[in-house]
Amino acid sequence: MTDEDRSRDDLIAEAAALRRQLARLEGRPMERTSAPEIFVAIAAYCDADLPRTLDDCIENAAHPDQLRFGICWQHDSRHPVDLTRHKNDRRFQIAEYPYHDSQGGPWARSIAQRFWNGEPYTLQVDSHMKFEPGWDARLVDMIDRLPAERPLITVNCPLFWYDEWGALHRETERGVPTTKLGGWSEAWGWTPWNEWGMTNTQRPGRTRFISGNFVFTLGRWNTDVPQDPGHYYWGEEFNLTVRSFTHGYDLFLPDEIVVWHRNFEQPPRRHWEHGEDVVRERNRVAFERLRLLIYSDDDDEQRRLAPFGLGSVRTKREYEIFAGIDFTRKIAHPDVYSGRNPDPVTIRSERDWDRCLSIVEHRRMMAAVAAVKDMRTSA
Repeated sequence: MTDEDRSRDDLIAEAAALRRQLARLEGRPMERTSAPEIFVAIAAYCDADLPRTLDDCIENAAHPDQLRFGICWQHDSRHPVDLTRHKNDRRFQIAEYPYHDSQGGPWARSIAQRFWNGEPYTLQVDSHMKFEPGWDARLVDMIDRLPAERPLITVNCPLFWYDEWGALHRETERGVPTTKLGGWSEAWGWTPWNEWGMTNTQRPGRTRFISGNFVFTLGRWNTDVPQDPGHYYWGEEFNLTVRSFTHGYDLFLPDEIVVWHRNFEQPPRRHWEHGEDVVRERNRVAFERLRLLIYSDDDDEQRRLAPFGLGSVRTKREYEIFAGIDFTRKIAHPDVYSGRNPDPVTIRSERDWDRCLSIVEHRRMMAAVAAVKDMRTSA
């Protein structure tokens, strides 16, 4: 992308942000002459559920003709999946690779992302999802109402599944879940491992972490924060989180769930079927890239990551204050462990830093609390 293209995109984005702000101040939805285009990026690895996901996405869209798809299809000729209809559809661009040439999820996502062609919005999802009716219009309405110039909506999608009679079930009791820190250890390159937290009760509700199975944001995110093909499964989401935040993106939960993630009876195929040696090497590279991004303050090391480094709109320290995580001391605020939303930040004073715990300390505290509850119950 040239500097001229970047300047043009910046002006377009600023104009859109001003229109959103004006609409919010006047308490009205944005007026549109037509539905905006949405670029849908999907990385699929030997997933027989991909055609159903694509059909479901289109069939449940309010404006299916406004969808554009970029897909990285990693296939296994021994188990063919028919994508003929989609290949003949002008809305689809599909890059195909034999599964043994795949280099992992972030690599595949980076390829899918390259098909973006200026669409004003983008949706990143997995290849095994279920969409609610009107999901596209509902997401556009949500994002237009958010108090941010660069809003990003993300959630670890609740599950759907089919029972033995083929009936559809959704995990509606979870509501819109927040995201909490569930694991954080040196063995995994100090990559935070996230889990579902409490049900969100705020609107809009902010979130600390990006979930790779669902991101809806401005189309320019594809070039502002391009997927790092050097990353792997562990660390992918956290590197996107910090990079997006430092590039000026504000992270929000959706007001409602409009996309669900499939709960498989048998685990789907993953890239780590390539063997322990491959996984070990991919993790080594990914963990080193995460160290450079998150845990190093050396400018030369940061430059080695270009164009997959931090942004210049906000600092890494500002993310720590927003999220309630101290990278250097490997501690986090209690809200990080429960999933309680930043409001609008987590750390407001030194007293909040004093409340922070390592994950080992947090687990010990929770075990002690559970022991006390057991004693009271048995008394």
